Amino acid sequence: MAITLKVNVDSKKLMRDLSALSEKEIPRAAANALNRLAIGSRLKVRDRMEEIFDRPKPFTLNSFWIDTATPNKLEAAVMTKDMAPKGTPAVRYLGPEIHGGRRDMKKFERDFAALSQGQYAVPGKDAPLDRYGNIPRGILIQILSRFNLMSGTSAYMNMSERTAARLQKRKRNAAGQRSDYFIARERGRGLPTGIYKLVGPGKVAQIIRFTPRAPNYKAVLPVEQIVNSTVSRRQDRIVQEEIIKAFRKRGLK
Repeated sequence: MAITLKVNVDSKKLMRDLSALSEKEIPRAAANALNRLAIGSRLKVRDRMEEIFDRPKPFTLNSFWIDTATPNKLEAAVMTKDMAPKGTPAVRYLGPEIHGGRRDMKKFERDFAALSQGQYAVPGKDAPLDRYGNIPRGILIQILSRFNLMSGTSAYMNMSERTAARLQKRKRNAAGQRSDYFIARERGRGLPTGIYKLVGPGKVAQIIRFTPRAPNYKAVLPVEQIVNSTVSRRQDRIVQEEIIKAFRKRGLK
């Protein structure tokens, strides 16, 4: 669900400050001021994300946009993007950071559901990570391919435990192809605990760890507070600058 944070200015004070301008100039100056306050608030939210998150991706940093004001619509807002061409909209995983609580399952976790039996997936202790602290997409695609999950179905999960174990021992995937990846299962329950990779004779690396518990987050990104405090702190200066710009524009005519 998208988050909308209106730029709440002291409208009476705004109109009073702009009263030195003409009736025609006031709507334009007010709209410019609202948009500048909204842009500044968005940048402050972005700055906070860079402070609290470990190497956030540009997609996350750019997850807020501005609904701009016009002379005929004197309202501006900072909003989250609720759609993504590929993957998960940022608002779905930023929600717990903003409000606290459990996060939704990520797309790659849903892709691995046939292997994890619906559990959450986190990087294993030996997982290669990109500069944002995530498992590279190429590695995830490689693993999905190994277990025939690229089309959304898993030949692996339709096998008997004995057949799967034999293929794992021979370092092959569900389609009988060579594969260094295999699933380690919890003894006694048969639940997958993670995906490992054979990296040498007798050596394995933990790439993905499955967990039944959804990661819990504390609210660390108080966007409403950031927007409101930014607007309150900057309103007087921004409005005065717009008044000066209007006076200067008069002089150019």
